[in-house]
Amino acid sequence: MRKWMIAGAVVIVLAGGGYLGAQAYSSQRFETEMDKLVARLDARPDWEVSREDVDSGWFHSSGRIEARYVAGADSVAVDVSYRANHGLLETTLDGEAQSRDGGGQTLFGDVLESQGPMTWSGRFLTREQKLEGHFTLPSFSQTVTVPAREVAGEVTPARDMQLESAESTLDVEQVGDHVTLKGEAPRLRLTDDQTDVLIEGATVSGTFEGDDQAFRQEMALTFPTTTVTPSGSPSVITRDIGYTVNATLDADQLTMQMKADLGDTRIQDQSVFNGGFTLALDRVDGDAYRALAKVLEENLTDIQTAADAGDGQALESALAPLQPSIQALLAGSPRLSLESLSADSTMLGMKMRGEGELSVDGAGIEEWDPEMMSDEALERGLLRRLQGSLTLEGAPAMLLMTLGLPLGSDPLQVELADGFLDVDGQRIPLLPPANDSN
Repeated sequence: MRKWMIAGAVVIVLAGGGYLGAQAYSSQRFETEMDKLVARLDARPDWEVSREDVDSGWFHSSGRIEARYVAGADSVAVDVSYRANHGLLETTLDGEAQSRDGGGQTLFGDVLESQGPMTWSGRFLTREQKLEGHFTLPSFSQTVTVPAREVAGEVTPARDMQLESAESTLDVEQVGDHVTLKGEAPRLRLTDDQTDVLIEGATVSGTFEGDDQAFRQEMALTFPTTTVTPSGSPSVITRDIGYTVNATLDADQLTMQMKADLGDTRIQDQSVFNGGFTLALDRVDGDAYRALAKVLEENLTDIQTAADAGDGQALESALAPLQPSIQALLAGSPRLSLESLSADSTMLGMKMRGEGELSVDGAGIEEWDPEMMSDEALERGLLRRLQGSLTLEGAPAMLLMTLGLPLGSDPLQVELADGFLDVDGQRIPLLPPANDSN
C-alpha cells in the first residue's frame, strides 16, 4: 500500500510539474512573440515603439504597447493595452486602443464623437504558433471641413460636412509570415447642405505572405451599395463597386495587377453607366525595388519634415538619396499595361472597349548624371524614352469632337514615341523644339 501511495505521489508531482512546465512554455512563447512584434514595429524610422507597464506571469500577463510618430511636426501617440490569460494550448487576449495628438486630444472621444476607444480581443495558439485578432471600431460622428477649391475658374467655398459611421470590425489571422484579414463597415454617411452620400456594406479582405524582401499580397475592397442624393435631385445609386490588387515580389521582379469594377449606376432605375478596367505593372527590377523601398524608409522622416514645412530646397535634398535607386528601377524598362477597359452607357449611347500600354526605354539610363543635366534636358530625355499605345473601340462622339477627329474614327488609335503623340495620324509634339543638343 505504501508503495502505491508513493507511486501516486510521484505521478501527481510529475503531472503537476508537466502542467506548470507547459504553462511556463505557453507564457514564454507569448512574451517572445510580443518582443518580436515590438522590435519589428520599432525598426521603422518614423515610429518609436516600446512596451510599458509589463506584468508577466505563468497564468496572466498584462501591459501596454506605446507607439509615437516621430516623422514630421505633428505629434501622435498610439496606446494599445493588453490582458492575456495563458492556458496549456492557447492564450486569450483582450484590450483597448487609443490615439492622442500632441495636445492630448483623443481620437475616439474628442476628435470623433464615440462611446469609447477601439476594443480588441484574440487568442494565440501555442502549438500552431497562430495569432487571431478581432478589432471593433466604435460608431462615431464627426464634422469635417471640405476646403475651398477652384475648377475651370469656378470657386467652390469651404463647407462643413457631417461624417457618421456605424460600428466596424476587422479580423486578422497570422501564422508565421502569412497574414489574412477581413473587415466590414456596415454604414458610412457624409452629409452637407448640398449632397448626401451613403455607403452601405463595405468590406475589405486580403492576404499577405513573406517580408519586405519577397512577398505575395492580395487585397480586395467592395462597396455593395453607394447612394448619392444631391439636394433637390433624384438619388444616384451605384451597386457592386469593387477593387482588387495582387502583387508579387520575387528574386527577379515586382509584378502587380489592379482590377476595378465601377459597378452599375442608375437614376430612377434607369441604367446610366457600368464598366471597369484592369491594369498590370511588370518589368520592375526586384533588386532596384528593394533598394528604393529601403532608402525611402531611411529618408522618410526628412522627406515628410521638408514637405510639411513647404521647403522646396530641403525637399530636393531629402529626395536626392532616392535618385540612384529610381534610375536603377527605370533601367529595367518598367511597363504599365491597360489589359482591358469597358465603359457602357445606354443613356449616352456608348459601348467602349480599350487596351494599351505605357513603358520606359531604360537602356543606358543608369549612366545618366542628373547633377550635370539641366531640368529641361532631363525632362526631354525622359519624355523621349516614353513609349505607349492605346486602342479604343466605340469611343464616344464627344471625345472624337474634342480631339477634332471625324465621327467615323473607329477604332481610335493613339501612339506615343520619341516625344510625339500620334492621334489617328495627327502627330502632336509634347514639347517645343529643344534649344540645345541635350
